[in-house]
Amino acid sequence: MKQTESVNMSAGYRATLEFVIVPRTSITFDAPGVGVKVSLKNPMSLLIGVPIEGSCKNYPPKEHKCGLTWLVAHGEKVLSYPVDGTVTMTVDSSGRFKVKVNGEDPQVDLIAQRLMGEGKLGYSITPDFPHADPAVLQPVIEFNNTCDLTVTLPEKRLFGELVTFKPDFALIFQRADLELRVVELDEGSTEFALGPPTSVFTYKFNALRLSRSWAIGFTDDTCRQLAELGEEEAGGYEFSWQLWGTRRGGQPTLLLEKKNFLMVPKPKLEEFKLEYDPSLEGTWEVSGKISGMSPRAELRLDVALVQPHSKEAPPLDYHPTAVQLALEDDGVFEGYLGERHWFHTLEAGELPPVPDFAILSLPAAARDGKPGPITPYLDFDDTKFSLFKGQALSWDLDADWICSYEGVSMLPRPARPKRRKSGINALSAPPPEAGDQKTPLTFEDMWNDLTSWEGIVAFMYQDTKGNVTVGAGNLLKTVEDAKKLPFRNMDANRAATPEEIDAAFRAVTSKKAAMRATEYGCRPTIALSDQDIRELLRKRLESEFIHQLREVVFKGAFDSYPRCVRRALLDFSYNAGAYALTTKRKELADAVKARNWTLAAEKCHLGTGHEERNTWRKALFQYAATLEPAKKS
Repeated sequence: MKQTESVNMSAGYRATLEFVIVPRTSITFDAPGVGVKVSLKNPMSLLIGVPIEGSCKNYPPKEHKCGLTWLVAHGEKVLSYPVDGTVTMTVDSSGRFKVKVNGEDPQVDLIAQRLMGEGKLGYSITPDFPHADPAVLQPVIEFNNTCDLTVTLPEKRLFGELVTFKPDFALIFQRADLELRVVELDEGSTEFALGPPTSVFTYKFNALRLSRSWAIGFTDDTCRQLAELGEEEAGGYEFSWQLWGTRRGGQPTLLLEKKNFLMVPKPKLEEFKLEYDPSLEGTWEVSGKISGMSPRAELRLDVALVQPHSKEAPPLDYHPTAVQLALEDDGVFEGYLGERHWFHTLEAGELPPVPDFAILSLPAAARDGKPGPITPYLDFDDTKFSLFKGQALSWDLDADWICSYEGVSMLPRPARPKRRKSGINALSAPPPEAGDQKTPLTFEDMWNDLTSWEGIVAFMYQDTKGNVTVGAGNLLKTVEDAKKLPFRNMDANRAATPEEIDAAFRAVTSKKAAMRATEYGCRPTIALSDQDIRELLRKRLESEFIHQLREVVFKGAFDSYPRCVRRALLDFSYNAGAYALTTKRKELADAVKARNWTLAAEKCHLGTGHEERNTWRKALFQYAATLEPAKKS
């Protein structure tokens, strides 16, 4: 670099300015060597050295710090993998350079950089030098390392049916630990998302790389242990599979993933009753039916007798008193409970005993020797049946028993708890200070705000005002509106017919309003996919709400407002209607146009009965007032 002499500037300047001339730098990479090309085409190790050398101009001969990024191309898609460690570019006096990582030639990791299938490898370096541009070698080094899974699904999508995973891995991957995971992501809108992804089935491939089967809903292919699923699932499950790889000494890397490769309806308790029938088998005949379970599961049921009118103290735990019954191929189960009788008949005028009721549990749901919850595995009509916990009817999701018809009318049940309508997004709304207050709102920003309050329900339900609604609060005024949406029959895994959509719409309107969203679920489950829900919201935001705010109400000023204000306006419009700010709530629009955020905070209240949402929206405007205090007159 060369410092120039001083230059006097007279056009508007009275000071002396000093300029520094910085020579333009350039980097030219040597073509990848034959050894690197051969190593990538026929790898013998998961770590492959890739010497990076070349010539450069106007770089002082010394060691320069730089950044290194691997570029991995699969077709037109190029992924970037920054390299950790100390990366240096050493330049000699002739202008030749070499790149080192922790003093060694850079190494590409077939697992961490996901060099699977057919693709090409390239790289870029960014020297830590004034005004130096990144130098890029576009992906040109070919690789072809087979890594795939072929999944065979059963004809019937039932609990207990087998899914087979057939691996096709290149020999080099025998040096890696490859693990298959089947997960229930809790992303489906017909579900309640309560936590991180749960692996319901895992399998580590051995050197033989043989096919592996998994029984749907269970931890392996034996059907002895039900997998741990979400506490509350409505309608069915959406399973995804993942293949994770680990190089010895490396970190696990997600290599392959197929989301929602399998949708399975939840097994359902159709019938469960107790009848007085004294015989050699017992006093009470218990019978019922469960649909959605494959005969190959050979499911066992624990059934016990509850005698609320008995003078004897009830057992503390009903499991030791239970009788185990088998679920037949057609889903029917039956057996006897109570005292055995020898040729017992009622005498003239003799009345049968005061009726008891039965309770049912699933031994396969047990965890660590303790009974497990039943709600993840059995759907049921809670107006006919009830969860049973301790000695009483219950709504607790961790209850391990369900009672028969008779129990609901025999014992009192506590009031139904109010549960938040939920689905894909169970997180609370982001706080007012979230994000850069000057940057544009992305769809994800809007999605997180709105779904935190609207909830996500993939099937049709009635809102608090009795309107048929679906997805993220999308109103369906008529059945024709519903038929315009891409509803699917989730139980049959196909597009819903107009007749099915019509029947689902009428089933929802026949019920009372303002119940829990899950209470409007029916079979078959006619619902929107997660992707369609997001796309529906995206289109509405772009065509209705954002357009109205940006082009009509605030005429170009909308994007100049702090992010928190834009979030509040979008939430208000979505809740009150796209045209509310130009009709019934002009005073709020006027306050915003005057950038009087304190007044806007007082004018943004809506009488929808959702005070938490009102408080959050008000806080957004109040935060704006701290960013732009009102000017003193």
